[in-house]
Amino acid sequence: MKNLKLIFGLGAIALASNLMSCEQDNLASADYPQTENAITVEPGEIKLKLVDLPNPIKGYLEANYNGFVFLEAKKITSTAGTNVYMVKFLLKFVPYEIKFDAEGKVLSQKKGGIPEQIIKESELLSTISTYLKANYSGYKFISAKKYEVDKKTYFEIKIKTSNGGIVELKFDSEGKILIIFAEGQTTASLKESELLPNIISYLKSKYTAYTLISAKKVSKNGVIYYELKVKSGNNTFEIKFNSNGVVVESSDQSVKSSQITSTSMPASVQEYLMANYAGYTFISGERTEKATGTFIYLKIKLNNITYELKFDGNGIFQSASGSNKTSVVKLVLTDLPSTAGSYLKTTFPQMVFISGTKVTKNESVTYVIKIKSGQKEFIVIFDSSGKMISNKRS
Repeated sequence: MKNLKLIFGLGAIALASNLMSCEQDNLASADYPQTENAITVEPGEIKLKLVDLPNPIKGYLEANYNGFVFLEAKKITSTAGTNVYMVKFLLKFVPYEIKFDAEGKVLSQKKGGIPEQIIKESELLSTISTYLKANYSGYKFISAKKYEVDKKTYFEIKIKTSNGGIVELKFDSEGKILIIFAEGQTTASLKESELLPNIISYLKSKYTAYTLISAKKVSKNGVIYYELKVKSGNNTFEIKFNSNGVVVESSDQSVKSSQITSTSMPASVQEYLMANYAGYTFISGERTEKATGTFIYLKIKLNNITYELKFDGNGIFQSASGSNKTSVVKLVLTDLPSTAGSYLKTTFPQMVFISGTKVTKNESVTYVIKIKSGQKEFIVIFDSSGKMISNKRS
């Protein structure tokens, strides 16, 4: 009986001890926010919150990964008593994992599960250093890392320019520039095989023999364009294409021109003239081919007024001007003043746009719009401010 009482007494003491331990753990968890609040996940490792990390580590993350989303952190203590910190976070939906020493020095890191090696400026390839000095005079080195993807080596460099801007650059294993990100603009180097088919077709039709020196795809504020440097013969040209591969700028100012007669005009041009200048007299015509496109220029006479008209290479009307200081320029609905556009949408909610012109005569501007509503066609005229002047069925 005495033994039974002893066992019961010891059990009660153990139970009381456990209850006191649980209560102390709960109190510690509630009252202490830092290491006292840490959770031991396995021997030698302690799980931490973001606020628990040493200040040098928090400062590094804020300076180099602005806007990151914290996932987890651990303090790992070796048998020798050395502490390292493992931090996991997301940046722009990409997972990162970085290991720091107690002073905040990066020991290793992974981006998207791929190991990255932090390197010093002195460890950069000579080709990279030469590129930076040539293109960013007076820059300050911030950081660099080296990593492999599909057995190919890449370098990512971050620098501060002499005017204070931050630039991030990506190079291949030979130090060739691949991508530049600066001031919200991304510039990527392209191979000829990566160009749009329209761009390649243009180059082959424009230059019988050429060498592509460089090609870049630039993206900024949702707008994409391509910048090329091309050599043909002894000349080097810089050409800019829009996102559809259409030339918008070119340093190639060469012009190929050929004469056009009244009978050699494209059929679409002849139809336009007969519809809008019935009874005209043909004076001269010329077809020009420039880097920015092919155009047809005509000079005609009607009622003692000489007109000069411009069409694109397909014979689509572009603009016209007359010797009486009258000019007519083709336009679309979006070219109208907002008040004119609102009038059309309100008055003809189911309209179909047919054509539009901006007419300038003696410095007075009017807009002439032809639309279709139901089975009826209308010609609506607005003044320069977009106020409706006339609305008649055609």
